[in-house]
Amino acid sequence: MLISASRRTDIPAFYSEWLVNRLRAGFCEVRNPMNASQIRRVSLLRKDVDGIVLWTKNAAPLLPKMSAIDAFPFYFQHTITAYDAVIERGLASKKSVVIPAFVELARRYGNERLVWRYDPILFTERYTHEYHIRAFSRLCELLEGRTRRCVVSFVLPYRSIANKMRNAGIVVPSDEQRAVLITELVKIAAAHGIELCACCESAEIYALGITPASCVDAELMGRIAGRTFAVKRDKNQRNGCNCAVSVDIGAYNSCPNGCVYCYANHGDKRVADFAARRDAEDAGL
Repeated sequence: MLISASRRTDIPAFYSEWLVNRLRAGFCEVRNPMNASQIRRVSLLRKDVDGIVLWTKNAAPLLPKMSAIDAFPFYFQHTITAYDAVIERGLASKKSVVIPAFVELARRYGNERLVWRYDPILFTERYTHEYHIRAFSRLCELLEGRTRRCVVSFVLPYRSIANKMRNAGIVVPSDEQRAVLITELVKIAAAHGIELCACCESAEIYALGITPASCVDAELMGRIAGRTFAVKRDKNQRNGCNCAVSVDIGAYNSCPNGCVYCYANHGDKRVADFAARRDAEDAGL
């Protein structure tokens, strides 16, 4: 069984103590997001867990607790974009906190376990094609040798966040804008020894020399674990997703990162209410 921690919220950044407590307890509880009364007990015993995928925008809070993770095969899906607090309202400083933590994890565990995500790509009056080229180039310089792979995707106008995106001036890039930008990003990444991959993009994008990504990647986890996993593709994800089947242990409406493009939060008040009632000793988030 592969554990996803988590597509729904940033566990390393905000719930690292809870995660450590649950790993020590050997289980957690996960509430069905479609049926709040349905709760599943998920084993977190080493004998039952083939690996853990840690999704985050800031691994710094988990960094001093990594000894609890060391017994498991794991890797990070670690997002670092170049957006400011208008777009990513609750993030710690990338310069002084986020990037140094990423670099330290790569030093400890090697660059294969740090998958860098430069996503979602969006356009505004500030975040133009030229801005993305400059920002991506600079991040490649900073992360060169610390990661082997960068995953990109373009913003999706989910109905639940359409108003927030509109208020922030976010524009979904056209097919032509996507193609022109990706063509340049592939070259920039390659110049720094980084393979550019894409998540759930079109055949036209993949034809530009970019590799289809598997965010929950059984092959990568197998290399880290030193064994082969016979894991099926997760049919519950969106079309074009190559992820292996996993169990997500996070919760929606719980992430204080405050990113305006996020599909997992449905209002600041719901996130605040979640934070007010939760406890690091709880069995589930």
